[in-house]
Amino acid sequence: MKKTPLKLGFQGWFLTQPHTGIGKHCSGLLRALADSKKELTVVVAKPLTVAQVKELGLTKKQIFVLKPKAWPLHSALKKWFWESVQVPAFFATKKLDWEYYPYPCPLPSASAHLRAMTVHDMILWNDERYKGNTLKKKYYRDALRALIHVDHLFTVSKATHDELGIPAATLLPNAVTPPKLALVKKSAQKSSTKDLVYLGGYELRKNVPLLVRRFTELYKTHPEYRLLLIGEPHQESQLYPQIPEHPAVLRLGSKTDVEVFALLQNAHAFVHASDSEGFNLPLLEAMLAGTPAIVNDLAVNREVSKNSALLWNPSKKNSLEAILKSIQAPSKRNAVILRQKKAAQNYSWKHSAQLLLKALCS
Repeated sequence: MKKTPLKLGFQGWFLTQPHTGIGKHCSGLLRALADSKKELTVVVAKPLTVAQVKELGLTKKQIFVLKPKAWPLHSALKKWFWESVQVPAFFATKKLDWEYYPYPCPLPSASAHLRAMTVHDMILWNDERYKGNTLKKKYYRDALRALIHVDHLFTVSKATHDELGIPAATLLPNAVTPPKLALVKKSAQKSSTKDLVYLGGYELRKNVPLLVRRFTELYKTHPEYRLLLIGEPHQESQLYPQIPEHPAVLRLGSKTDVEVFALLQNAHAFVHASDSEGFNLPLLEAMLAGTPAIVNDLAVNREVSKNSALLWNPSKKNSLEAILKSIQAPSKRNAVILRQKKAAQNYSWKHSAQLLLKALCS
């Protein structure tokens, strides 16, 4: 008897935000699921470009645009209502086996189908710095409650799994798809300086101001270095601290995957001072690009790098100079690169999609 293919509904709010961690999770997983020839119903809040649809390996018939309802009182309610009411109601009209929610969001207590959800980290619930106002607190509580109502949970790392404390959750690691080598070579530009690259966001937990301070200490005795900051321009608010200015600190803003990969390949090292992460995709990107990765000594960084990352304590003065000295000799630097590249081979979106489908079909 012919086996009926799995019919999967995929909530795709972050598909239009491809540079975010969840955006990368959504696009990478969807590409692999499209290759698996499963029946996919992807719902988005705004139309995707022709290039985006092609990149995901989907057809227009698989993508449904569900415009969020306007909420004049507060813009945050638009996304909240879309997640908790509009999308579940839309999925209820479709013949599905599972609904997949790639991040914690408020959901109804009951559904016409089985539901799965992925937890990336526990920061919004456990980190006092992100408690926010009354509206945000209510949203976070409702999102946490959804973890109880869904039928299967995934976590992107063992560190998040342990913090979540739900043994039945399945590990669903993130991955990185390297761009075509020819495009990277075309985009690459050799630098006469030793570039240290930061890749990621600018919110409080990323500690970018602290990273800049440690760099300025290094620069006093090593002016051959530059610090390149890659990521969306920061906002000046309570959650986005101001980044100190320095002539050797270049803010490059958002870059394409090809440009990021080229910058990493030509960099002397990748540097990261974040104090909490759910998976740390930038670390994996650096490992895959062959750039020695210097990251805060966190359990998740040890896990993702398979203990191949260079660990430091950003809170200590002159700590950046000390860690860079450890890879001053070409032989030591190359040994680190080889270990990290080997560790990076453990991750692929194809494997993650297989883990997702195995859990949903069991």
